Amino acid sequence: MATTDYDIVIAGGGMTGSLLALALAQISSAADSYRIALIEAIPLKTSHPAFDGRALALADGTVTSLQQLGVWDVLKNLAHPIKKIHVSEKGHAARVHISSDEYALDALGHVLELAPAGFAIQSKLVGYKQIDFLCPDKVEDLALEEDLIRVRLSGEKTISTRLLISAEGVTSALRSKLSLPIEKHDFKQNALITTIYVDKPTRDQAWERFTPEGPIALLPLGKDCFSLVWCHHPELSNSLMSLPPNDFLQQLQQSFGFHAGRFVRHTERAIYPLSLQYLPQSIYHRVVLLGNAAHQLHPVAGQGFNLAMRDIMALQDVLGNADDPGAYSVLRNYRESRKLDQATTIGFTSALASLFTEQYSSLLLPRQIGLMLMNNIPFLKRQFVKQALGHF
Repeated sequence: MATTDYDIVIAGGGMTGSLLALALAQISSAADSYRIALIEAIPLKTSHPAFDGRALALADGTVTSLQQLGVWDVLKNLAHPIKKIHVSEKGHAARVHISSDEYALDALGHVLELAPAGFAIQSKLVGYKQIDFLCPDKVEDLALEEDLIRVRLSGEKTISTRLLISAEGVTSALRSKLSLPIEKHDFKQNALITTIYVDKPTRDQAWERFTPEGPIALLPLGKDCFSLVWCHHPELSNSLMSLPPNDFLQQLQQSFGFHAGRFVRHTERAIYPLSLQYLPQSIYHRVVLLGNAAHQLHPVAGQGFNLAMRDIMALQDVLGNADDPGAYSVLRNYRESRKLDQATTIGFTSALASLFTEQYSSLLLPRQIGLMLMNNIPFLKRQFVKQALGHF
């Protein structure tokens, strides 16, 4: 086998890439641990576009994985528990109520702000001597050979590796360079993101409210504030972005109602376009694509990062006993281990997004029946909660 500079090279140092580096750095064999390079265009310990004002809904299964990686200790004080979830549709009676007490859990999940989480994860990363940080830098080109991949960086340096992993996000340069086919569906929606402050305690409750304009999610960030994800047609998003603060709060209150309290102020607003993008085949010759580089989901069910976290843990497991991390048999085992969960999660999220974002009158009755059945039939509710908790 040819000698390489690294066993594994990870392109992308955002949330997925950083946690993947942590997970793989903890793999050790009888001889030695993997030699890992993390390539990132943004210097460490500076503001990173992946660690912005958004918040992640961490499923209970994801929290368990973060505990296994030894990183939850630096994240738990930044995270806020979700103990109750309330799902409804504006103007209609059907409701779904989910409580952690029903499932003997301390919390159904947690909400984590990305900006402080990024620096906390970096503080863990720098403690691993087997990780080289090639920052700031990025992949300029690559050459595939039988036993290795040669990666030319933007700084003109060329390195070799036995396995190359893209965690670059939805605009993955590696995916483009390899011309991998990707399935796409434009939901014709934007997500407007901000933090909303209210005049009464959040009581660790999350809200999902479906409206004619699109779904509204409120995720508890503390005693008196929520992370808001408000989805609507791009024209309405642009209009809402330009509203003065008080007018924006009034419009949100009118759409959501007063279930969570009166909205009193908000932080800076941002917009993100929404689409479904996924690779039917997320492995290639000595290449794996993870996170949004492999599958970007609608945020309606908060499943995107949780799916990526399960991919990370599966890859750690498969590579734990591998002599050659990039061998086809190893990557095939990873692909087969993830096929069912990925297909189920993508299908679940897309169906939910289509059911509750399409405003055809023919869908109103199925939506209401679905919510009523889910709230009153324990088996259906357990299946929904199992998917949301992320235990696979």
